[in-house]
Amino acid sequence: MTAIFGLWHRSGRPDLVQDSARMQRSLAIYGDDRRNHWHDDEIALGVDLSFLTPEDRLDRQPLCGGGGRFELVADIRLDNRPELAAMLAIPAERAREMADADFALAAWERWRAGALDRLIGDYALAIWDSVAKTLTLARDFLGNRPLFYRAEKNRFAFASMAKGIHALPDVPIAPDFDTLRDQLALLPMRGPKSHFAGVNRVEPGLLVIARADGRVECREWYEWRLDRDAGFTDDDEAVEAFRSTFDRAVADRLRAIGPIGSQLSSGFDSSAVTATAAIQLGKKGKRLSAYTHVPLAGVPLYEPPGRTGNEWPLAHILADRYANIDHIAVEAAERQIGADFDSEFFYNEYPAINPNNALWVNEIFRTAAQRKEKVMLSGSVGNATISSEGQQRLAELLASGNLLTWWREATAYVRQGASRRHAFVGLTLLPLLPPQVVYRLYKLCGQHTWQLADYTALHPGVITSLAFRKRVNALGFDTTFAPRRNRRAMVATALRRIDSAPLYKGLLGAFGVDHRDPTSDRRIVELSLSLPSRMFFREGRGKWIFRQAFSSRIPSEILNARDKGIQTADWLTRLHNGEKVLKECAQIAQEKATVMSLIDTDTVEILLATPLPEKPTRELLESHVLKLLRGLSVAHFISKAELSNRQTPEHGSNQAG
Repeated sequence: MTAIFGLWHRSGRPDLVQDSARMQRSLAIYGDDRRNHWHDDEIALGVDLSFLTPEDRLDRQPLCGGGGRFELVADIRLDNRPELAAMLAIPAERAREMADADFALAAWERWRAGALDRLIGDYALAIWDSVAKTLTLARDFLGNRPLFYRAEKNRFAFASMAKGIHALPDVPIAPDFDTLRDQLALLPMRGPKSHFAGVNRVEPGLLVIARADGRVECREWYEWRLDRDAGFTDDDEAVEAFRSTFDRAVADRLRAIGPIGSQLSSGFDSSAVTATAAIQLGKKGKRLSAYTHVPLAGVPLYEPPGRTGNEWPLAHILADRYANIDHIAVEAAERQIGADFDSEFFYNEYPAINPNNALWVNEIFRTAAQRKEKVMLSGSVGNATISSEGQQRLAELLASGNLLTWWREATAYVRQGASRRHAFVGLTLLPLLPPQVVYRLYKLCGQHTWQLADYTALHPGVITSLAFRKRVNALGFDTTFAPRRNRRAMVATALRRIDSAPLYKGLLGAFGVDHRDPTSDRRIVELSLSLPSRMFFREGRGKWIFRQAFSSRIPSEILNARDKGIQTADWLTRLHNGEKVLKECAQIAQEKATVMSLIDTDTVEILLATPLPEKPTRELLESHVLKLLRGLSVAHFISKAELSNRQTPEHGSNQAG
């Protein structure tokens, strides 16, 4: 399932069917295998389906249930069908004939809103209750499927992507400057605002209830509990549970029609996903394509101490271990930074946060589409879940007064190669101090510090404005990125910082490939949060439980690598190659007062006019990759949003590029 929509005219209108048809047509790029809708006098619901799992062929949405009381549409992939069938007493023969949406409806009939906490998987759904006269919208706990809505006095509209709402002839298209401001400042995305003015998003883990009297109620259905205790009696039991839970998360994401691909770097997360998928597919005689981005040949790479710019050699060691992996290098030599801005606006409706990385991500999905693959696995949030370093344990131990264990772990960390200053000060003392104190200490010692002006293209007037300072304070966001002392709180914050669902939906629309991330599985997230820090940091080494769980699957060269891979290390040459496109974006930005009110276009112009050096530096990374490219990405979004998103991109309505 890939796109849903609905339109509720509370007073009834003759153009209900026509308007809902406009919404459906606008979403067709996200689902062209089956199209259907339902309506009565005041409300219309519909779907645009893509067949991504075998059960999708059984889907007959919109679904009617509760003796005619409920109508449901859902963009859904369920990962706990067997458990739900048992809870709902559904016979195995019947379960095999049910689409995932059928399970969602049966759960709603049984538990109403309580069903949401029992649905494991990626989903966005809507349920019309003709008796209570309510329309309920909800997304999964991390919001892996997008859902937007617009509430007016006598009308309520929702759609998987904002363009479904913008298809209504009287809904204006305009950027939301508060959301764009927050994105440029890297603030956590909180609250219902989307990137478009007048269009709200259903927040992850929330449900939205629209009522007949015009009221709209939002409330959390998912509780981020940071006090869970897994309660394992010994370490071996915890490791086995960790490994088996991850194996289940991968297996559930292998339900697909057609071949499967995986993004593979030299890091822990993608290695675990790729290796596990290869093992499971190999048992069925199936192959796996593993895609690794490689830098342009013969160009200067950004490789600061402890980092390597070419991840292919280590990635290939893993790929070579499994006979059913086809390892594919993606160089994207013909692609330029910024050249995909138009396409990304149309499909993603989301300004790229890292345009240099978007370049090779798009190329991987483009290549997968050419190979007729329908699913792309990744380990996008694995750093927060399966491979958490757990170094916060040092500060936790000292704060709790467990001095002997703290001393043992800190000295063991030094023996592993860390400096005494980093172990005893950077990881132990600094996390216990207020962020501004940490910032001053860094300045006094001549250490690198972060302030907003270093990494954002926001106009100085915006940074110093009262409204922005209030927003930062309300979110409790530390703009200096000082060390944190609580691993669980840090993980929860990281997982909820960005709403990437529109990006993943855009990749599906552009290339017909579904993004799936086992490291974001609710079961693995909650297990990770329920484990104590000693399961992640022990004997002076991070990622302890990961190493224990996957040492037989992942080559020792990766597990023991001293240098970490760095993505798009060839960004200096990419900047040179994309100079023309980027200057065109900047020229458009300079001509729009709305862009200039948000973005420091004078600095953008200076950066573009300054000749690039022969070698990449950290200062250049901050000024050009973090500040310039992100600023141009948002400037482009504003320019497009103030025109229209009704036109398809220049290079086609599918298989973009």
